Amino acid sequence: MLAGDPSQWLSHLRSLEERMAEAVEAVWPICIKPLQAKKNAMTHEDHITNHLVHALRRTKLVPGLIVPQYKLMTIAADGIVSLTSSIDFVLTIGDNEDIYLACECKRLNVPYKSGVKGLVGEYVDDGLMRFVSGQYSNGLPLAMMLGYVMNARADRARRGLARAMKYRAKTINLQSTADAPVKNGKPIRFVTAHLCTAGKPIEVSHTLLAWP
Repeated sequence: MLAGDPSQWLSHLRSLEERMAEAVEAVWPICIKPLQAKKNAMTHEDHITNHLVHALRRTKLVPGLIVPQYKLMTIAADGIVSLTSSIDFVLTIGDNEDIYLACECKRLNVPYKSGVKGLVGEYVDDGLMRFVSGQYSNGLPLAMMLGYVMNARADRARRGLARAMKYRAKTINLQSTADAPVKNGKPIRFVTAHLCTAGKPIEVSHTLLAWP
């Protein structure tokens, strides 16, 4: 748990998130190239994220250490410590293990034989909600999410997410939403603000990446 006023870290984390988003955009073609010829299992979000982290580490476009599958420790009421859930990857900041930029990744608009499934509910319930509940980034003022849009229709994915978040606005304690200007050929970017279960605010920056 971060001690002191988390808002003091907000501007620094925003700067790091912008650099991370730019780095992700730069390495995205490198990340997906070896996977494009593969089907089904190899385009699962875990495989995509592994390739993405590997590409980010090699380019060294962001400061700090990028740690995949970042394990979180939980202390039970009886004092027993255990490793619980894992964040898809984090950017560590200095030597304080409680301060990091977390990133959760989810697929969207996934083609199946039966048709395309938006999976926007899973993005919100199994991704975004982990920040709102405090399971991830507990006490931190900012986190990020990546959406892998598997049919390349990032605009449609954004509309689906807007509907899903509006429907779940109370559950996710949605305070506001702000979309960045859409630029041709660039990932869609937007920010949502929430009140965490513990009563502290958190911003989540979202980047939707089109799978060509």
